Parts: sequence; C-alpha cells; structure tokens
Amino acid sequence: MQTYETFIATANQALRQHQLSPAGRQALAILDGAGTPLSPTVIAERLLVTTASVTSLLDTLERRSLVTRSPDPADRRRVLVALTSDGKRAVDAFLPQMVALQTAMVSGLSEARRRQLLESLAVIRETVAALDSAQIVAAAPPRRGTTRRR
Repeated sequence: MQTYETFIATANQALRQHQLSPAGRQALAILDGAGTPLSPTVIAERLLVTTASVTSLLDTLERRSLVTRSPDPADRRRVLVALTSDGKRAVDAFLPQMVALQTAMVSGLSEARRRQLLESLAVIRETVAALDSAQIVAAAPPRRGTTRRR
C-alpha cells in the first residue's frame, strides 16, 4: 500500500497539468480501453467504487466535455457513457506518460525480478479475490492489551 500511495502521489504531481484526479484518469482509460460506451455500473465495478461515487465522477468529466452520457438504445432505462474527442485526446496525452512512470518505477529490477513481481502480484490478486473478507475480519484477534467490544 505504501508503494502504491507513493507511486500515485508521484504520478499526481507529474501529471497535474492534465487536471484530472486518479479516478478521472482511470475512468477515461477504462472507457478508452473498452472501445465502446459502458454503463456507469460497469465503470464503477472496474474502478472498484460505488455507483454513487462514479456518478459524481462522471458529472465532473461530463462538465469538462470529456465524456457524454446517453440512453442505451437497447434499454432506454439505462445510460451509456462514451469518451468525447476531448476525452480521447486527454487519454492520448496522459496514458503514455503514466506508462513511462510505471516503467521507470520498476527500472531498478532485472527482467527476471520484474517477471517474478508480476507473477507474485497475480497470485496476490487471485487470492484476494477469493477471500471471504467478512469472515477474516470477524475472526481477527484483538490487538494485544485490548479487549473486543461487542
């Protein structure tokens, strides 16, 4: 977590000229990568946030003319979010810079260690996805010298 937070702080500083939050950059990159409009629910799932959080984020991105929201032609009760040409230009500007920062972050590792890191992160991601977090939290022992509150 400390490495992630340090990297994000560095990226935010380096990419501040784009005037986008990390979530804003991620949402735009998700839409760009999808290549097709997505529902706010799908965007929220990919960002790992609530739909309420993504609504506020999309409001901001739409005000800046980076995305548009329109009714889904297959189900007019749903909304689809699409990148605008300004949104595409923003992604084209920040994404190569983000990749360069990520590449620089691991530049001190040999190819073998980079491969090992990616494999380890994949195992951790799979393990976390399979966890029953509620059960783990409920079973966690109290901190030494304290008692559990009920």
